[in-house]
Amino acid sequence: MNKLSLILVFLISFNLYGNDSLFLSANSDYANQQYNAAIKKYNLILSSNLESPELYYNLANSFFKINEIHQAIYYYEKALKIKPDFDDAKENLEICNLQLIDKIEEIPELMITSLYNNIINFLSLKNWIYLTLIFIWVSLIIFSYNSFVKKNKKSVLYLVIFSFFLFFITTKKYNQNINVKEAIIYSSVINVMSAPSEQSTNLFSLHIGTKVKIEDQIENWVNIRIANGKKGWVLIENLKEI
Repeated sequence: MNKLSLILVFLISFNLYGNDSLFLSANSDYANQQYNAAIKKYNLILSSNLESPELYYNLANSFFKINEIHQAIYYYEKALKIKPDFDDAKENLEICNLQLIDKIEEIPELMITSLYNNIINFLSLKNWIYLTLIFIWVSLIIFSYNSFVKKNKKSVLYLVIFSFFLFFITTKKYNQNINVKEAIIYSSVINVMSAPSEQSTNLFSLHIGTKVKIEDQIENWVNIRIANGKKGWVLIENLKEI
């Protein structure tokens, strides 16, 4: 598997304060092929309500090494949710998906839809917020200089338009993070039902590691949709939300 080496970065960038020795110890366990020990220590850091894309990436690599592909997929997805441009995580996730039982072809997107989604997912929500605030701040500073505004009306107009564009994208990304729920199947095989009842019709089956979108919930049942557009109901206990 490509790029399974651990990411070693300055721990301050992880916001792991106080867990630096534990993180280094986990990396050492991984290097010595003590993958279960590494997993235990990475999870201990996560239990302190600390997270980073690199930490999730290292944890995913460790699960891959012990052939728990569904766990690896889950944590690569967690890393990408925080850092959408994490290329190593993307590549390793693709390799994991090739090993799944379910081979699901995605519905082709319209070019405009694909472009829109690529823009929205280019940065994490946090980075979109930072970028928007910077441009708004710069705009306000420029507006405070009347002489500059009068001499550079066209440039100022472009700046305002771009600031509004960033605000729009940030709002859409926020709504996506709030409204779009995704999960990984954690049971070996599950039946997808036509209604939230075990007495309803069995539509199709899904296997461990497959990614689904959660669209609705009724008590302990959730309505899911897979990449090819098929929908149905499954028990929530079979899923782990990303």
